[in-house]
Amino acid sequence: MNISGKSIIVTGAAAGIGRAAAIQFAKKGAARVIVVDIDDEGMTETARLVTAAGAITRTEHIDLADISSLESWLVREAATDGGYDILYNNAGIVSGTPQFPEAGARKIKLIVDVNLTSLMTTTEIALAAMKSRGGGVIVNTVSTVALGNGFTDVLYSATKAGAHMFVKACSPMQETHNVRVLGVLPGLTDTPILLKTGANGEAASWMQPVLENYERCTPDDIADAVMDLVERDDIPGGSWVAVRRTDGKVEREWSECAI
Repeated sequence: MNISGKSIIVTGAAAGIGRAAAIQFAKKGAARVIVVDIDDEGMTETARLVTAAGAITRTEHIDLADISSLESWLVREAATDGGYDILYNNAGIVSGTPQFPEAGARKIKLIVDVNLTSLMTTTEIALAAMKSRGGGVIVNTVSTVALGNGFTDVLYSATKAGAHMFVKACSPMQETHNVRVLGVLPGLTDTPILLKTGANGEAASWMQPVLENYERCTPDDIADAVMDLVERDDIPGGSWVAVRRTDGKVEREWSECAI
């Protein structure tokens, strides 16, 4: 899909990968980029950068754990300013402390709702909205942990594995709705989420071996892959790309159906 002139929603856009993607969408000529998050200060800065890159933008304070409100907002958004053509479901959270099996039912629900239920809900609503306007593209942020690369945050890993299977299972939506549902799987990436794995704004102790043994991608490394997924119509729905860095170089691993 040609990004120029399109209307786009990016969740988790107050920082990191979401911010980088929102800016890149604007640089590629998007007409409108809606910035979604719960970090108002971060969203304001993202919106400033998106505007500077040439797109009309506005911020929406949406808590993805509030599924009912999320659903109502996205349905309304489909009827606002001509609707939307591209949805980038980027938002996600780690467990922090305490972790499973001391997390408790409330935190379990929170992680599942933000990382999986909201993604399924927004995808379902966007499919109907995009079908009515002739088609579109949905990209969901998963994680390389869904491929089995060790990560000891049980709840995060389980929800990302579910998101990965969800993307693959949505492949028929290309035929039924003319919407390609795709996945981007970031490897270790230098974003604020790393400092939310532990307590008091620090990386968890179990993260130290990961930080020491793996190179970090930049948010733009992941945003670059998102742009390719959107723009390359030859990549079929249900496809995914994993992004990592090795020896200073960006490496991509594509699903078989995308090769």
